[in-house]
Amino acid sequence: MSRDFSRLIDQYLGPAGKLRSDLGRFEHRPEQIAMARAVIQTLLEAGCLVVEAGTGTGKTLAYLLPILLQGQKVIVSTGTKNLQEQILHKDLPILKKHLSFKAAVMKGRANYLCWDRYRRFLRQPEFPFRDEIEPFEKIRKWAEKTPTGDRAEVPGLPDDYATWRELSATAEQCLGTNCEDFEICFVTRMRRAAQEAHLVVINHALFFADLSVREAGFGEVIPRAHTLVFDEAHGLADVATDYFGIQVSTFRIAELIYDARRSVKFQSLSSEPSREIKRELESLEQLSHRFFQAVAATATPNRAGERADEARRFRLRPEQISADVKEAGEGLAERLRGFGARFAELGRKEESLKLLAERGAKTGEELRSILAVDDADYVYWCEQRGRGVFLHQSPIDLGPILAERLLHPDHVLVFTSATLAARRGRQWSFNYFKDALGLSQSGRPVHELKLDSSFDFSEQAILYLPARMPAPEHPEFCRSVAEEMERIVKVTRGRAFLLFTSWRNLTRVHDLLADRLPYPVLLQGEQPRSALLQEFKERKNAVLFATQSFWEGVDVVGPALSAVVIDKLPFAAPTEPVVEARIERIKKLGGDPFQSYQVPAAVIALKQGLGRLIRTREDFGVLSVLDPRLRTRPYGKIFLDSLPEMPQTASLEEVRQFFAEREAEAPAPRRKPG
Repeated sequence: MSRDFSRLIDQYLGPAGKLRSDLGRFEHRPEQIAMARAVIQTLLEAGCLVVEAGTGTGKTLAYLLPILLQGQKVIVSTGTKNLQEQILHKDLPILKKHLSFKAAVMKGRANYLCWDRYRRFLRQPEFPFRDEIEPFEKIRKWAEKTPTGDRAEVPGLPDDYATWRELSATAEQCLGTNCEDFEICFVTRMRRAAQEAHLVVINHALFFADLSVREAGFGEVIPRAHTLVFDEAHGLADVATDYFGIQVSTFRIAELIYDARRSVKFQSLSSEPSREIKRELESLEQLSHRFFQAVAATATPNRAGERADEARRFRLRPEQISADVKEAGEGLAERLRGFGARFAELGRKEESLKLLAERGAKTGEELRSILAVDDADYVYWCEQRGRGVFLHQSPIDLGPILAERLLHPDHVLVFTSATLAARRGRQWSFNYFKDALGLSQSGRPVHELKLDSSFDFSEQAILYLPARMPAPEHPEFCRSVAEEMERIVKVTRGRAFLLFTSWRNLTRVHDLLADRLPYPVLLQGEQPRSALLQEFKERKNAVLFATQSFWEGVDVVGPALSAVVIDKLPFAAPTEPVVEARIERIKKLGGDPFQSYQVPAAVIALKQGLGRLIRTREDFGVLSVLDPRLRTRPYGKIFLDSLPEMPQTASLEEVRQFFAEREAEAPAPRRKPG
């Protein structure tokens, strides 16, 4: 290791470091310095590092400082907007006081105003809902002066503002260099700023969307970089699976038809061609409805107690695709090809129509690819969610794909998260994470580092595991969960996340419990996620019922959150199509999918969920898992050993005593020594 680099890290992050005055209540963190030194070593060796850094270690500064000191261009990719905002508005301003560098942020195209589409909309505005008219006035005023075109600047714009789709351009809708606004385009400006920057902050979705089109030689947005850092890396495999697969859905075709109708209006075609196109679009709409209805008919009906809009997923195998589905699918694919040809003819002089032609033809080709079900390296499956039907072709093994595009020696790679490893006896194992991304088969040496949290869980948290609970499959499980949750919430006086692994259990327990709690009760789905989280923070003693979408990327600091209770171990259902296909692959290769895949995946998910509780050194509270398998099954020890060390109890009286002591303490809970 370079001694000069090591000394620099101590000068900045040591007990008397330069950043001391910038970090408020600064405390020397040995874990942070250990991670920074590991990053330095990785940079010097042009290597690959996988590091689990528990909450509170200050991992963001631990990787930002070394890479900025080195001076090479770097891409930092995050899993959530929260972390992206923290880096941009908290960490980088601190570092800019001491280092000279340029930073830029990149988001997906759909976050930016498109001048061409905006002007078209102004000529013929159409709002899907009347209550979206008023917010548009904010957009109009903002558009006159915005320097970035980023929708996040629009004050009070709802996350689900549907009209925004008319004002932004996806890669499929973008005219590129053929657009008269190319030079003043906000995406063009964003890309140029990123080219000039030393450090570019993006998100995982944008990274893999960009990586998936690089081979085709078009549409790429992210500049090339020497160093890639993936923070919140535990979710990378899921994102990569989405972007290296194919999806054709009811919504994708409905949006294509909608955009075609809007384009026809803008072109002011003569009456006869206009009528012909309208008839063609109506026919396409009918064929789409017939096809997806036939696909949905093969789905398993909802079980008793499940929400009607709960997602249902099932494999598509050649023998299971009926003659009706094949016939309807072929008819739809052929009509999409005809749609493409028709709009290509109309688009000889109009770029937007050419793009519609390409979209139609591509959608038809991808539909045929999915219905062929003929590539053993992919799993073919269907998801029915509410009124939407989604057909997927997903890679089973990401290794060969990422080995070629990401894991080659040209990149210095750092993967980090608070949850990447699972305990096996006395050893920590990163094998699940490495296998999921193909790191194990990439041929590159991979350095591993496991750092405990800087928080003192032995003082700040208590783990409550009730002594008697029925098995999750028992008919009385949900009733017992409701009773235990009620007891816990009364001890903590609300201030709780009640997290569930399925909508089915959430609905049943909420129905049993909501009217019995003397606290504000919030339910996922009643309002957008961001609004629900804000209300939880603002309303005193609130209780939130939520599924796994609240297990990560959520920060509630302070006494507003004093309990996180999880109904059962978050094993992915072995009948989930991608999970099932990967289990089959591991068995075929002679492995044990339960121990090498299913258990470590559930361990990491559980650590993410429980990690919502302790976010600062002042936080304290109770963590609880109501699944008896933690105590009764041999693999339960793997879960318990993988959690931070903290007191464990089966007595609610001990939990009550824990809260009484902590609430009476002054100053705040101690930090562990060293």
